[in-house]
Amino acid sequence: MKLTTDEQIYMVNGQSFFCMGELPEKDIPRVQMLDGGTGLNLDQLFEDMLTKSNHPEKGTATFRKVLNHFFDPDSLYTAEERKLFDWLYSQLQALNPEMTAPGCFPPGMMLGATWNPETVYEVGQALGHEARAYGVHVLLGTPNINLHRDLRAGRLFEGYSEDPYLISQLAPALVRGVQSQGVAANVKHFAANNQETNRQGINEVIPERALYELYLPGFEACVKAGCATVMAAYNQINGVSCTENKWLLTDLLRDKWGFNGLVMSDWYAVYHPVEAVNAGCDLNMPGPVSSDPLRKAFADGSLDSKKLAESAERAVSLACKYVLPPTGHIDHEMTDRAAYKAAAEGIVMLRNVRLRDSIDNSQTCCPLPVSSKISLTGTLNGELLICGNGSARVWTNRNTNMLTELRKRFEDAQNVLFEEADTLIYVLCVPGQEGNDRKTLRIDSKEQEHIQKLSDYAKQNKMRSVLIVNAAGPVTNLAIGYWDSVFWVSLPGMQGASAIADILCGNVNPSGRLPLTIPYNEDDMPTYLNFPGDGMTVNYGEGIFVGYRYYATRLHYNADADLVSMYFGYGLSYTTFEVRNLRVENGDITNGLDLLADVENTGTIAGKTVVQVYVHDPFSTLTKPVCVLCSFQKVYVEPNQTITVRLHINRHAFESWDPDLHTWTIEDGIYILNATVETPDKIDWRNHADITLRYDEESPYSWGGKTSIKEIYENQELKNALIRFMNTYGLPWENAITTYEYTAKDSVSLMLKNAGCSDEELTEFIKTLKQMRYLKQ
Repeated sequence: MKLTTDEQIYMVNGQSFFCMGELPEKDIPRVQMLDGGTGLNLDQLFEDMLTKSNHPEKGTATFRKVLNHFFDPDSLYTAEERKLFDWLYSQLQALNPEMTAPGCFPPGMMLGATWNPETVYEVGQALGHEARAYGVHVLLGTPNINLHRDLRAGRLFEGYSEDPYLISQLAPALVRGVQSQGVAANVKHFAANNQETNRQGINEVIPERALYELYLPGFEACVKAGCATVMAAYNQINGVSCTENKWLLTDLLRDKWGFNGLVMSDWYAVYHPVEAVNAGCDLNMPGPVSSDPLRKAFADGSLDSKKLAESAERAVSLACKYVLPPTGHIDHEMTDRAAYKAAAEGIVMLRNVRLRDSIDNSQTCCPLPVSSKISLTGTLNGELLICGNGSARVWTNRNTNMLTELRKRFEDAQNVLFEEADTLIYVLCVPGQEGNDRKTLRIDSKEQEHIQKLSDYAKQNKMRSVLIVNAAGPVTNLAIGYWDSVFWVSLPGMQGASAIADILCGNVNPSGRLPLTIPYNEDDMPTYLNFPGDGMTVNYGEGIFVGYRYYATRLHYNADADLVSMYFGYGLSYTTFEVRNLRVENGDITNGLDLLADVENTGTIAGKTVVQVYVHDPFSTLTKPVCVLCSFQKVYVEPNQTITVRLHINRHAFESWDPDLHTWTIEDGIYILNATVETPDKIDWRNHADITLRYDEESPYSWGGKTSIKEIYENQELKNALIRFMNTYGLPWENAITTYEYTAKDSVSLMLKNAGCSDEELTEFIKTLKQMRYLKQ
């Protein structure tokens, strides 16, 4: 579409806090954006309505009161409050005549705990469905996939996992689900926005390898899934702001990954408008944004006119494709079902002991008998936090209530300690929010003391005791051993109370698995001394060793390095499972592998488990974690049933990013695959291999003329071959000794040339080295 320069500039600048520009005379409609990935944020929607109407109540205490009581208007007493409520109600009713409140859905961390792309897709569908009902065209943060680098991050709950492969398998499902409803998904924050401290402008010094192996794969996967928009982050990466980073937004995102959608800034993340457009940031949010900087730059030639035209065209294309009329209808049964399924599959059972007084010592604390008489208490008197604060906050009247849900399933439940009670449930609430990182993973000492006293009370009175961890991130000082059963419910959304109640009574067999690793102490984290940085700089000094990659590697090399309370992939069930006979069905490393594995439910209750396959490289030139997740499948198995599971592993699972060569590489040699239904630390990589694979293609690390003297000298068989060769041709061995002592990284070719080796003789030795490839294992 032909636009004038002024129209182009208008289209690349936001025009209200959550709206893009519109050009009615050219049939270009206004694009309405809104957070978010856990449900529609009415605060943002109402603020945008007030802004566009020049309403005087925007941002006032009256507005805050009305927002907090929008679904409880009887609590609004003053004339000003009632008047503003009536105005907002009428505005909302024009969009959604049924006035069904938006739903609150589990955040990324809990979706990560489902280990189930199908469940994540259904949440995406529900989010898109509700956004479409309210006339929202771009749903921001669908998904937020920033890696769980440090567990103290304030928005940890919004991200999916510490593992890039798990993110890459789950997050694209949310994209597809949202966009199936005609709503544009938005992937954020591109890239490496892993903390809230000084987030606006913090310079993150990240090794190239860590970027490619950890922080970029989830974004690439969402691009391949067809996401319509990407949000550029606040931070700098290695000295360049994300919104002004041509390598990030153009060279990588567009030219290498093939993204053809719209890149928008995070709100107020454009620090230099001209540089942002030139780098490939299409839209400066929020509005209203002045056109003057771009007009001036266009006039003096510092603004790339081609880039401006391309950005404007992308904005127009987004508007023409995704501005669809609001449906005005929410299928609350469908969206409730999606929220429930995600919570039910994402809740992780951390502990469930056998009761001391059971007749045969086989009865576990949970599931609780329906005759249970429950005392419910906790941080918020037993109620659940359903969401985090900031852009992830959802205002709704559709939340299930913990006490009500327990009363539906058990004989009695009360919010007090009462004499007849035989079960104590404590709900520990730990909030998280945008804008602030957690200072510690520990809970308040007074609450910790209170929790311990209650667990002691339960033991003294022979009560079952259940701790529900309702937290925005891990907690390290829980002493969960004091409790008979412990459940991690994250921030479970509007159906959280219903889901945990069904798990407690046995209607649902828990199947969630941790998407992150919980250390015993926060100072055991690999990032502990590199978070949140020094002033406006943070150094990612841990490199690729984040989460289980670090802990499992430490444990592999030092059995005393037991730093972990619960590993990535951990989660209990009311039944037990075994996986065996992992085997190759077809394929190879180069073209990808199809695997089969047998999974048996060895217990008496039907349930779901997660088969996890990890890859280990026992001989590697590049430093690598002891193992990396490369495939998984969540499966349902009936009691005493064995099923065969098919898994796929692609070539990328065997690749590493070489920061010297600036490319992905696969080293020739041996690779080991093992499957587990437990956690990666349970695998004995020294003594067990479900599958051993060999890759014999040439690689940058294949032995030959470029092999260093250090590598040859420290491998006895290679060293012996070199000795024999040099003795045969009368070459002085002292040259090898001196090279190893002073310039060990020199190539064997250089050393032999310096020792007087001829070209023909050198060719012979290189041939010998290549023939010894079988030793790589």
